[in-house]
Amino acid sequence: MRHDTTQRLRRILRKNYLLRKAYRVTRAQSLRLVNLTRKHQFTYSEWITTNEPGLWDTAAIRGKQPLISIVVPTFNTPDKYLEPFIRSVISQNYQHWQLCVADGSTDSTRSKVIKAACQVDKRISYKKLAENHGIVGNTNEAIDLAEGEFIGFLDHDDCLAPQALGEIVRALKKQPKTDIFYSDEDKMSDNGLERTQPFFKPDWSPTLEESVNYLTHFLVVRRSVVEKVGKLQEGFEGAQDYEFILRATDHTKNIVHIPKILYHWRLADGSTSGLIGNKSYADSAGQKALAEHIKRQKIAAKVLAIPDMPTNYRLQYAVPKGAKVSIIIPFKDKVDLLKVCLASILSKTTYTNFEIILISNNSTNPKTHKYLKTLKGNKQIKIFYWNHTFNFSAINNFGRRQATGDYLVLLNNDTKVMTPEWLEELIGVASQPNVGAVGPLLLYPSYKIQHAGVILGMNTMAGHVFRHQPQDALTAFGRPYWPRNYLAVTAACLAVKASKYDEVGGLDEVFTVAGNDVAFGISLYEKGYLNVYWPFVKVLHYESVSVGTYDNGIQLDYDHSLTYYQPYLNWKDPYFNPSLDLMNEQVDIRKNYE
Repeated sequence: MRHDTTQRLRRILRKNYLLRKAYRVTRAQSLRLVNLTRKHQFTYSEWITTNEPGLWDTAAIRGKQPLISIVVPTFNTPDKYLEPFIRSVISQNYQHWQLCVADGSTDSTRSKVIKAACQVDKRISYKKLAENHGIVGNTNEAIDLAEGEFIGFLDHDDCLAPQALGEIVRALKKQPKTDIFYSDEDKMSDNGLERTQPFFKPDWSPTLEESVNYLTHFLVVRRSVVEKVGKLQEGFEGAQDYEFILRATDHTKNIVHIPKILYHWRLADGSTSGLIGNKSYADSAGQKALAEHIKRQKIAAKVLAIPDMPTNYRLQYAVPKGAKVSIIIPFKDKVDLLKVCLASILSKTTYTNFEIILISNNSTNPKTHKYLKTLKGNKQIKIFYWNHTFNFSAINNFGRRQATGDYLVLLNNDTKVMTPEWLEELIGVASQPNVGAVGPLLLYPSYKIQHAGVILGMNTMAGHVFRHQPQDALTAFGRPYWPRNYLAVTAACLAVKASKYDEVGGLDEVFTVAGNDVAFGISLYEKGYLNVYWPFVKVLHYESVSVGTYDNGIQLDYDHSLTYYQPYLNWKDPYFNPSLDLMNEQVDIRKNYE
């Protein structure tokens, strides 16, 4: 997708009344929207003060009061952790709960705090186990105590936010068929006095969950689902929750994300919250869990570990036998760029069953025609001419009509392939029945991120999340090296099955320059397909070098974008989070969202 500079956005916002109206801002405010330079970094402690509730509105949860059973396995848990976790449950704003504790402690003094709490509050169910069964066995013993319609999972050294259960019930009233709830989370210091590292998550993203267990906390599951899929499984210690979640999501897609911090994960000594190396076995257990998951789903793929990134995984999908790929590259002169692009494809690409569809759009430079003549001996390259007024959508649709491949790759001429297996990777993902468009990690020549997925509403219309961040950045939205689902990926490099491209009518030719790829992604999403960002393919992108300025038609493109994007603007993109700032592509915390 072609993105404007800040100055061009200023001009558009200055004269586009409809756009300003859509964002409910004045002309002066709209200019401030595109000022990406912050004078003050909004801290997480300030966010807590600004956004977290004081007195919670209990009116929102009147009516049916489902019992929620919180299950907790304990083992020689220090009192300094036991007391806060019990207090965080007892102090819930929603009162219809049951706390189920299965205690495998070998130190008899550790049961005193829990037994005392049982005497004070009869909603606490406690079972002292004859022997310690480990985290899996102890959790299952706690589940056996549960009587609630829903079961929530809490670790023995962590705490719930006071409104946690109330938010679950409030969400349930809005979406009564929900089977699984999860929330945003953060970390708290060992003494519980400081909260850091918030993780503001996207809505349900299957691709992300198949890479890292991002659901984790706070997890609440309908009892009937637990009974259907079974409790935690032995042999997955360290990733027992990941294995359970993958099994549960095999059986239900009624999964709701509550975009609020409901869980505080303690940075306790020996906990994986601080350093995954504390439990190195968790990585291999997670690989095993994911392998079992894809086996159940009958997905032809391998599970690979990611070096130096424990508990992060990647699926390497099999490419359908005999699949042919058509790489469509529009260009207008700029022969030096085209040479680099083609050389990278022809010299690096390990997959051999592909054709290159070159489409010249009004090229006039003699050097271009001279270079094209040198390509005519290559049977994998086909050259076509589309000598009409520039329309990025129409050019690519023309290229699709010339293509004979089962899969299409739309590729800018100002790119350079960096990953030799790029076609195997992209086509392997695109071949999955539930997948629409697939986009790689695009990098600037500085190797900072140019594209790691498109967010609707970012920079007023659509923007690239993680732009200009280093590839290993840690943000409040997670990592840019995680595969994810998005509403759209950029057409600077985009793979899609040809039949799915045709199913949605290709790129909408009402968009001449900008917005076509986003509209394409939305069309696929609304057909029920998942669009995937796949960071295991890296492509260098000299963004917009080949096009230069494109003021002609840009105003109309923005008007059309406003119509197409409207349902997903103003923090309505399901793959973003309302606590994050839409005006900062580097990902920052939003000052106030209530």
